[in-house]
Amino acid sequence: MRQNNQSKLQQALGDKKLIEQLANSPDAQALAGMLTQGTDQASLQKIAERAARGDTAQLKSLIQSITSSPGGAELLQRLGKNFK
Repeated sequence: MRQNNQSKLQQALGDKKLIEQLANSPDAQALAGMLTQGTDQASLQKIAERAARGDTAQLKSLIQSITSSPGGAELLQRLGKNFK
């Protein structure tokens, strides 16, 4: 089942139109606002680079701060549904 989900994710990531629609959605804009609230662009870039190398501690912390914020978990759920 997990393999099937990864395949679907890879297909979705290859769909430029879907990615563009999702990125321009109000939910994505709200998420971007949450990500940049209290964190500058350079810090976000470093977090992403570390996560790509396997050090996901800061990324997990950032996600946890979003999911524990008012409306954050709901926002991520809506984005997840739109991405499927």
